[in-house]
Amino acid sequence: MSKTDRHQLPPTPVRIPPDLKTLLQAEAAANDRSLNGEILARLRSTLKGRIKKPTSKENQ
Repeated sequence: MSKTDRHQLPPTPVRIPPDLKTLLQAEAAANDRSLNGEILARLRSTLKGRIKKPTSKENQ
């Protein structure tokens, strides 16, 4: 996802318990990602095969 695309997405606030956030931040640093990038990577991995890619018609 490009920076332009990322800034067009509306924010989705999520409450994360402090202990889980600390673990995710450590994993993000180990994987050279932002916290957001780490969360997205883990969600994509968990939902792999179920994510429908938008078609050009859906993007209009």
